[in-house]
Amino acid sequence: MRDNSDSFEASRLGRKDHWDSVYDRELSNFAETGDIGEVWFGEDVAHKMVRWVVDNIDTGARILDVGCGNGHLLLELANEEYTQLVGTDYSAQAVELAKQVAQSQGFGVEFVEQDFLSPMDVARVAGAERFDVVLDKGTYDAICLKPTDADAVQVDQGAVHIYPVSVVNSLKDSGVFLITSCNWTEDELVARFADHLECIGRVKHRSFKFGGAVGQTVATVAFRKKQPDSKQ
Repeated sequence: MRDNSDSFEASRLGRKDHWDSVYDRELSNFAETGDIGEVWFGEDVAHKMVRWVVDNIDTGARILDVGCGNGHLLLELANEEYTQLVGTDYSAQAVELAKQVAQSQGFGVEFVEQDFLSPMDVARVAGAERFDVVLDKGTYDAICLKPTDADAVQVDQGAVHIYPVSVVNSLKDSGVFLITSCNWTEDELVARFADHLECIGRVKHRSFKFGGAVGQTVATVAFRKKQPDSKQ
């Protein structure tokens, strides 16, 4: 099992200018055709995340979607009568797209810009109340591909290590973190967040068999924020 992100090279998928460009195009497409853009990992994965929330979290919970993109995940939750929903993204274009999509569907979900690697920005969005739930569908994957600078091939390990702290600082005591990844297995996610979060559940996706081994193309794991006296 990998114990760090050195097995990956940095990628444009970890760069803000790439996502600004992507959401520039999707904003134009939405204006022209009404197409909300890509649903990362597909609608089936998003549906399973929504079902986990519906089955485990009260509709009055305050929920944050980090790296919300077009806002699809939160709009699905709004359709399930969740009302305290906040989506953040470091791309202003993504935030604008999410706002426009939400307005077109008649939902009052809040979308704001946020640098999730900035402690001040994390505190600003979380507020004194913080969140009951933090959702991530692919954002940690992108951070694990973030270059140290524009031309680097090495991953910014500082960003990788800051991310779990930002999750913890966004959550209330005993708050829940639900993450979906295509780069990390369930066990790898559990290991990478073990210092701050304890695994409380896993969402099963379609499996495949190759060379006698069974695996999944994506992994979704639910965590609960550890209390100080539960840390080893």
